[in-house]
Amino acid sequence: MLDFTVTIVDTSCLIALEKLQLLGLLCKLYNKVILPEAVINEFGKDLDLDCIEVIKVESSLKDLLREDLNLGSGESEVIAYAHENKVRVIIDDSEARKVAEKLGLRVTGTIGILCKAQKKDLIVLAYDEVLRLKQQGFRVSDEILLKLKERVVGDSAEDEPLKR
Repeated sequence: MLDFTVTIVDTSCLIALEKLQLLGLLCKLYNKVILPEAVINEFGKDLDLDCIEVIKVESSLKDLLREDLNLGSGESEVIAYAHENKVRVIIDDSEARKVAEKLGLRVTGTIGILCKAQKKDLIVLAYDEVLRLKQQGFRVSDEILLKLKERVVGDSAEDEPLKR
């Protein structure tokens, strides 16, 4: 059984939440946030959050994902750890998400985190935060923005991925 109080996060989510000055949301939404060393290295900054546990991922799956499927180091470590430990994955890259889903992992992304934060009244409107991210270079299609607007403005925010 999956433990949804624990999650593992890829670099893109950390970068996006930092741009919004909302990194603290992770600790408000999850009891423990796991960050592989590769993610910490890619992020390039120290994180001072009580809920974070930095881990070293030793897995042959990590190497397979990186070498054979051409995923980045952070994505490979996130997926390998999540697969072996049955935890939720927070990852934005579409190819990495497809791999994680094929492995049977529960996947969400930055937008899903913002929707969950809105549902728990931690932010006002996820849609507005995603617009801010888009203005700062976060890639999100107009179709996803429209689906997000329909979903969260009506206060039906869920911690589920928006179908791309």
